[in-house]
Amino acid sequence: MMKRARGLTLIELLVAVAIFGILSAFAYRALSVVLDSRGRIEQENRKWRGLALFFARLEQDVATAVPRPVRDPGDVLSPALAGSASSVRINEGALMLTRTALATEPGGLEAPRRLGYRLRGAVVELLTWSVLDQSPRTEPRVVAVLDGVKALDLRYLDARGQWYLAWPPPLANAAPVALPVAVEVRLELVSGERITRLLPTAARTTQ
Repeated sequence: MMKRARGLTLIELLVAVAIFGILSAFAYRALSVVLDSRGRIEQENRKWRGLALFFARLEQDVATAVPRPVRDPGDVLSPALAGSASSVRINEGALMLTRTALATEPGGLEAPRRLGYRLRGAVVELLTWSVLDQSPRTEPRVVAVLDGVKALDLRYLDARGQWYLAWPPPLANAAPVALPVAVEVRLELVSGERITRLLPTAARTTQ
């Protein structure tokens, strides 16, 4: 006499479904963790790549600064490099300098450029002017170069090793100084990191 095939009972089926559901939940959780980790890694890579590009640009600008004062829109002679705790006017940077322009072709020559850096909100902006000596209607071109910044602090080092929070040094009876020896840049990011860079100027190499 043939034995009848035994099927799954309702309880066994429910247990199997429950086990499958638990395993699926663990697998989904593991996949979510992997995707979140990948997203955070990509975000960190973008952040540090942006910082590297920002400091490379700023270092180049400071290194090629030249002692060429300019006339501002109020027809006042401004220092070749001027630094303050924060920008005072709307078309002004916390750091302002005149730098040599990069030639588009080897051996070519281009006129110097006036530019500035400032922190507005959580974004560091680059201001560039098409001319050095500006008229009242001269407006800078403003470009965001770094975001996620909580604070931007600057210090300036003179040839005697003295630090200043503003440049030129606010010293009465002192001889005019065109460029500091170096500029210290301290960034505090919204994410909490603090970064400090010391950027030498051309004045350091000529001493």
